[in-house]
Amino acid sequence: MLGTEPELKETYVKSGEVLLVFNPILDHADRSVQAHNAAECAADQNRFWPLHDVLFEFESQLYGGDVRAVIKELALQVDMDHDQFNQCVDAQTYVERVKAQDQRRRALGIRTRPTIDVNGQLFVGPQPFTVLQTAIQPILE
Repeated sequence: MLGTEPELKETYVKSGEVLLVFNPILDHADRSVQAHNAAECAADQNRFWPLHDVLFEFESQLYGGDVRAVIKELALQVDMDHDQFNQCVDAQTYVERVKAQDQRRRALGIRTRPTIDVNGQLFVGPQPFTVLQTAIQPILE
């Protein structure tokens, strides 16, 4: 998704034509929960997507040691108030929301990442921008 995501954002999301919604997939137990909780904490400062990108880029680091400590270290790459972010992560502020989002994702039938839902049409697996553009453009016209 990271390959197509920037182009989707630039072409459709930035203009407000398309809403990009992220559905967590909690398939790595507490590590997934902690990463998604952290992303929601970053969202409090309008930094969800930058942290999302860093976490995906360095996801292999999440599998060693204290996952919260690793997340806080990786988050230093994102311009935000790190004290506020760390307090949110430590308080587990969004854990229940993340779990509820995961249940919603399951109810929608989304089982694989990436899966892109364009008005109910699911695109499973990485997709070239042109495939998504072909699905989105008629809806906008």
